Amino acid sequence: MRLFIAVDINNRSKKFIKKKLKILKSELNADFKWVKKENWHLTLKFIGEASEIDKKNLIETLKNIEFNSKGQYINFDKLGAFPEFKRAKVLYLALNKGENILKTIHKRLETETAKYDFERDNRDYIPHLTLGRAKNKNSSISDKFKSQNFVNIYAKIESITLYQSKLKKEGPEYIKLFSI
Repeated sequence: MRLFIAVDINNRSKKFIKKKLKILKSELNADFKWVKKENWHLTLKFIGEASEIDKKNLIETLKNIEFNSKGQYINFDKLGAFPEFKRAKVLYLALNKGENILKTIHKRLETETAKYDFERDNRDYIPHLTLGRAKNKNSSISDKFKSQNFVNIYAKIESITLYQSKLKKEGPEYIKLFSI
């Protein structure tokens, strides 16, 4: 099974994000495959293929991590793109508040999962909420969407969840296995 650990945000904030996404879609719809609202999350750690024993160890890890961030707010303040706006493959919402909270949780997860021999991620962790992925080519994003005034959405942290990801033709299905 394919697993990852992510932060879930409140539904009220997702409604605001959906309104902003509608504006983006009107201009970029043909270029991107959009992530469904019910699949929005901020990935903390991608595990990949894992066994039942791995799943149990990850649940134990989550039970042992001190998670006191529930109810805290993060703030999405702008759009971002990987690798960059001129050749965007992934379009996402970036943070200006709460980034340190998520980086701290990520660091704790890396330390705790290493105890069970899960591989550490050596890349810099950039907390973000993926909105869409470019279809077959790199897309360029208009300057009007790059402004910090385009997005200003506060979101409440609801939980940290271990997800199973099932890849399907119509898009991924995320199944909640355990939440704290």
